[in-house]
Amino acid sequence: MEPRVYTKHSAQFKADAVALVARSNRPLAHVADDLGVNAGTLRSWYDASEMGKKKKRLRRAASKSLALAPEHETLEERVQRLEREKRDLQKEVDELKLDREILKKAAAFFVKESE
Repeated sequence: MEPRVYTKHSAQFKADAVALVARSNRPLAHVADDLGVNAGTLRSWYDASEMGKKKKRLRRAASKSLALAPEHETLEERVQRLEREKRDLQKEVDELKLDREILKKAAAFFVKESE
């Protein structure tokens, strides 16, 4: 059995690889083969990128809702608005937790497969 060779890829390479997966109609494994990267590694880069996008959308939505809060809003209206925002944020957190669990399982699978 040959020893494993680990390659450190630049952030630009990773970003380009993720962009290629996103715009390609080809399976991720085929793109990974073309790039000479392990499919599990490329999947983790892609998933991390998607999570980053979700976090950015969440931050933008939160800052928008704070900026749009009317100055004349009553306490009751403010409480209702904040409760809606809390529900939306909790839903996003639940989705991110599910994504993280899926990523953990995928990473464990690919580690087991590569052994």
